[in-house]
Amino acid sequence: MAFAYEIKKIHQGRFAEGADLAATVLEYLKANDIKAGSVQIIGALSKARLGVYDFGDGEYKTFDVDCESEILSCIGNISMLEGQPFAHLHMIIGLPGGETRGGHVFDNCTIKVCEFQITEYEGEAMQRVVDPSTGLKLWEPEG
Repeated sequence: MAFAYEIKKIHQGRFAEGADLAATVLEYLKANDIKAGSVQIIGALSKARLGVYDFGDGEYKTFDVDCESEILSCIGNISMLEGQPFAHLHMIIGLPGGETRGGHVFDNCTIKVCEFQITEYEGEAMQRVVDPSTGLKLWEPEG
């Protein structure tokens, strides 16, 4: 299933220091009734928890970064999961020595500074369903 969207509204702002990134994005989506769109975030974190999906084990392997890091790029999409808005976010962070880490955003990414842009789309939202071959909650397939 594929959709072509028109932009309804572009939201820009700054999230509070000390807040959890994933939870704050979700709260913003619910408060503004955003069901379809895209997300871009830059800033810095006090600590992070990211993960990469292991297709062999069928689960995310998470890792913590317990130092301040710069959000070099955090992008994602917004759709619906079980009747609720859902933000699927991936992030690349820069560490103090110049190394980078990246993966799927999990709870426990604590905001140091965070500027966001959420592009809200007009129209019916994509729905996430369990994909039987991977176990992931993905957009409904075409056909």
